[in-house]
Amino acid sequence: MSVLIRDIYKKIMNHHEVFNQHIFAGLDSDQMTIFQDAGYSMYEGKVRQCFTRKNSFIVVHTDRLSAFDRMIGYVPYKGAILSAISEFWFEKINGSVPSHFVSGRGDRIIETRWAEPIKAEVIVRGYLAGSMLRAYESGQREFCGIRLPENLKPYSRLPFPIITPTTKAEAFEHDENTTRDLIISKGIANQHEWQQIEEMALKLFSIGSEVFLEQGWILVDTKYEFGRLDGGQIILIDEAHTPDSSRLWKSDTYAERIRKGLPPSMLDKEIIREYLLSKGFFGTGDVPKVADEKFIELGLVYLNVVEKLIQKPLAVDVPFSLSHLEI
Repeated sequence: MSVLIRDIYKKIMNHHEVFNQHIFAGLDSDQMTIFQDAGYSMYEGKVRQCFTRKNSFIVVHTDRLSAFDRMIGYVPYKGAILSAISEFWFEKINGSVPSHFVSGRGDRIIETRWAEPIKAEVIVRGYLAGSMLRAYESGQREFCGIRLPENLKPYSRLPFPIITPTTKAEAFEHDENTTRDLIISKGIANQHEWQQIEEMALKLFSIGSEVFLEQGWILVDTKYEFGRLDGGQIILIDEAHTPDSSRLWKSDTYAERIRKGLPPSMLDKEIIREYLLSKGFFGTGDVPKVADEKFIELGLVYLNVVEKLIQKPLAVDVPFSLSHLEI
């Protein structure tokens, strides 16, 4: 049965005891067996379950929420929302930047081409925010090998978008800031490959910024991942421009809030990061308990983003099944 996620959220908000019934932590044992019997091998990421067979790569989005490379909790139907956002963006960039996307296969599943991941996360930044802002406020002026100007204000726009790469760690291990030169010297990518990656990342950021601005949002920064096909071609993998991997701010209130010394209005996972920081959590020690209401608040933010992008309410099949996927 197809049900609007917005209607489900209304039910959860009015009856919190059913919160856990609407969480998808991942495929159950019977569903996993279907993939295993079909010859797929599995990789478990922070929020995705990935299944590989020859050149086929199936991505299943769970409702897990991570922050500071730690598991924080679950946001009901977050996986379905992220899958729909990724599908929108992969179709939007088709013809501009090559990607692994093949097609959507139901509420939480995307079918892709397999590519060998390049072990670096490519973060494009257009504004002083997040970890770079925290480093800047501590006095650091060089970030990932890039010299930042003096006298930048918090949340201000950078003179031009910059790329600040990190190493790609295993799930729930910590990514480390790195530089273009280190990536090349360590053989993660050669000079020609990294030049291609930088060009594609900046093109993607330009496309994302333009589309989001039409919706009244600022693309602050975002993470891209790339991989190699068997022939060596570099393509975009993983996801694109989701609130999990990007910072988004409301553009109509941005200037006024900055003038008043307030942070911009956020439409992304930073809502949870800021909450955790307010509890003194910076990624080490016990994760503070996050109330269900906070997860629902974030889910509604994500839902507003996807429904504005796709221009229709987002519905899911309840219960979740693999019926849309031919294995």
